[in-house]
Amino acid sequence: MNKPGIGTCSVLALAISLFSVTCSHAMSGREVYDKVHEIRQKALDHKLEATMVLFDKGGGKRSRTLVGYGKTGENESYKVLVVFNTPPDLKDVGFLIHARSFAERDLWAYFPEYKRVRRIPTTSQDDSFFGSDLSYDDFGGPSNLDDYSFKILGEETVDAKPCYVVEVTPKIRRKYTRYVAWVAKDLWVHMKVQYYQDKELYREGYFSDVRIIDGIPTPFKGAMENRKTGHKTDLAIENVQYNTRFPDDLFTQRSLERAGK
Repeated sequence: MNKPGIGTCSVLALAISLFSVTCSHAMSGREVYDKVHEIRQKALDHKLEATMVLFDKGGGKRSRTLVGYGKTGENESYKVLVVFNTPPDLKDVGFLIHARSFAERDLWAYFPEYKRVRRIPTTSQDDSFFGSDLSYDDFGGPSNLDDYSFKILGEETVDAKPCYVVEVTPKIRRKYTRYVAWVAKDLWVHMKVQYYQDKELYREGYFSDVRIIDGIPTPFKGAMENRKTGHKTDLAIENVQYNTRFPDDLFTQRSLERAGK
């Protein structure tokens, strides 16, 4: 039997070395979401104006416009205020979040028709956001990553962007039992996400038109569909500003009652 020559051994050693380097630098699911978390934190100080279009199974559609404000605080706390401008029956309806940490949140909604602020239980944060296919949680800040486990499922391309495919499983009770996210490499934003209740896919979202605003990757278009009902919601950002530093009195229940005015 012929023994491998020095050249062959060198090639094998080099291949093994390169393979070892690649493996040692492969990202874990938690490391991917550490990057996602970092981008979401940077995006919390903001003002955005957006259009939301709701499509029912029969082909009917309803349009809404809204404005959202966000502010970071100490120790990863944050505040968010969202107010609808149109249509007339939703004008000045609003939503407010106070998060003392990414794990502890207080949520309120205001309906001018009833002239009162209603507290939203944190157990309802996965419920429909004012009849849309988005949830209250979709309009909040990043969650506490320690409340989830993460697993890399592979790598795929979405909208011409290489992505990590990550399975995210909550350790605490949520409406979904897990979700699978396609996270764009180097951008660290979701390009696609699928929510499951056990083995059943019930909600699916796509995100596109990613632009870099003040160094922050921002998907300007998104769509979320309820796979059970066939209802779908499109969300398009018309304008966004970061590093806004709004005063704390914008994020009070009194401000919520006054539509942020």
